Amino acid sequence: MSSEQKINRRSALAGGLNLAFAGFTALEADSAEAQERRARPEREDVWKYVKMDPARVAELTYDSYHPWGCTYAVLKGGMRAYVEVCPEMAETVKAFPIIAMRAGKTGFGAQESLCGTLNGAGMFMGLFVPDYADLCAMIVKLSEYYQSTPQPVFVPKDDKHPNFVKTISPSMMCKDSKGFWLEQDPSEEHKKLRSERCMRLSASMMAKTVELLNEYFQNGPNEEE
Repeated sequence: MSSEQKINRRSALAGGLNLAFAGFTALEADSAEAQERRARPEREDVWKYVKMDPARVAELTYDSYHPWGCTYAVLKGGMRAYVEVCPEMAETVKAFPIIAMRAGKTGFGAQESLCGTLNGAGMFMGLFVPDYADLCAMIVKLSEYYQSTPQPVFVPKDDKHPNFVKTISPSMMCKDSKGFWLEQDPSEEHKKLRSERCMRLSASMMAKTVELLNEYFQNGPNEEE
């Protein structure tokens, strides 16, 4: 190999190394930028709210209880009602993985902790209410209602249990709320109505949730800046 060929070969190798180094540097910069983007929280928009009928929402929630219980029922029932008044959101709602709400059945993974009706209703409100402080205030109102009103309020159209027991829950916990209701009547017939009680309670809480949402958006939300 001549000296000229050696010089050209070294130049070509050097040029290739420089290009490779430049490419590596660019990739490293892109990676850092990508990491920075991932570290920054993205603003997620709430859904637009359209006034709903609390009675209709309650009815659909009651019918949505099986097979996955209270949290599942309130989200599914609420979304079914929402699509009726806002059909342009049908595809978005259809894509929502409501099956995930089974985690709230029997109080957060069957631990009988926070009542799934409250858990699900809070999530439902969170789909629409833009301001976090407002959302928390509404959840507090719903929780106060839960613990101050004889429940369940909802009565299905085909009421097969006209003397259904109603109680004021001593707490927001599934075990306490359900347990206190069961204590009011020790009969086996009453115990068999536990699921019916949870179905009616789910419907009752969603009716109240929609009342709160209607009131909130009628008065005008405080939009985040």
